Amino acid sequence: MTAQNATMPLRNAPIDRLAIALSGVCAVHCVLVVAAVTAIPIWGLGWLTAPHFHEWFLAAALTPSGFALLSGYRRHRRAAVVVMGGLALSLMALAITLSTLEVVSENGESALTLSGVTLLALAHWRNLRLGHRGHAAH
Repeated sequence: MTAQNATMPLRNAPIDRLAIALSGVCAVHCVLVVAAVTAIPIWGLGWLTAPHFHEWFLAAALTPSGFALLSGYRRHRRAAVVVMGGLALSLMALAITLSTLEVVSENGESALTLSGVTLLALAHWRNLRLGHRGHAAH
């Protein structure tokens, strides 16, 4: 770690925390949509099953995740964290693509998406831990 990196504050920590929270929201959404697909229209929550909901959520995850993971990498130099985040976002994009092409069922899409958001939350958690460890050591 260079002297410049050692003095850098953990500016992306709130973004990592937000990304972890969003991953949790996405996971809850996936589970609830599959579990309550018949009740959602009755409750007036049809927007949760909107055709482009997953695309919107992925688009919302790309920028903060990319920023937080790359900022963390500059501090801790662990490429595995960035690779894990990239793989997670790729799983989420794959779920959308395969669902659009009707290659996977709704349950298959949910499984891929849940895998992606879980891996993304883990990448951000690891990014936070490495950032705090490196920051505390100096």
